[in-house]
Amino acid sequence: MNYFKLSILVSFLFLVGCSDSQEEPEVTTEEEQGPPFSEYMTCTPGSDFDDETARMMVDEWNDLAFDEALFFAAGHAPLETASLGGEGKVYWQLFWDSKEAADAAWASGPSEEFAAWAEKHESVLTCDGENRRGYDAYFPYSDKDNWEPVTEWVTYAHYCKYNDDDGREKLVEVIEAFNAYLDNQADDVAPFRYGVYMHNGDNPEPYASYDFFWMNYYADDEGAKTSYDRFANEGAEVQAMIDASATCEGPNPSNSYQFYPDPDDA
Repeated sequence: MNYFKLSILVSFLFLVGCSDSQEEPEVTTEEEQGPPFSEYMTCTPGSDFDDETARMMVDEWNDLAFDEALFFAAGHAPLETASLGGEGKVYWQLFWDSKEAADAAWASGPSEEFAAWAEKHESVLTCDGENRRGYDAYFPYSDKDNWEPVTEWVTYAHYCKYNDDDGREKLVEVIEAFNAYLDNQADDVAPFRYGVYMHNGDNPEPYASYDFFWMNYYADDEGAKTSYDRFANEGAEVQAMIDASATCEGPNPSNSYQFYPDPDDA
């Protein structure tokens, strides 16, 4: 595990913040309890950040107790210097069973052990937990895709705004068409999964100015390039549907890393 890259993804998890939920369209088949709730935080490396201090911070974070509703965490380091969060920022992503469970965990505040850990490492990394963003995370093809569990991957993000009032309805049609496109791909294509993130809460700008975020996940950049080239050649009809639904920026690539469960135990 490359802790120099991974460490910038660690966050001060228990800054308290509140947001109001909003109804989202049914873009995929989910379990009865609904889609996972995912949160992003923007993080800033500190003056003492280096490979050694980052390794210590990560190892000690994984020794702490986590709320049982938190089942996965990932970090994202953009390949470009600037991103939506600002210059030199990186991102910490949390996956919870539900928004209610996440809100309850944050409201309970940090344990003494967690507070001590955060204070010890605050010169290595700090994250803006108060302005975290909340989303319902849909993975419309996860029951059929060829994604394999990995601890490191690449994420190609698209930030999208609906073109018209019927953008949401058109997005559902896009997802159905894209899934059909994936059905017709050869069995030997590189591992791939995609997610559609819909706002769940009063998210801050500039994120709130976008209606949804489309995330493409690949094992590596080579697989991403092959996939994008194939879609450019074979996915013209689906692309036209996407263009009719929304205007999207990107792709914006990041190196991504599993942070919890502890990748050293994988």
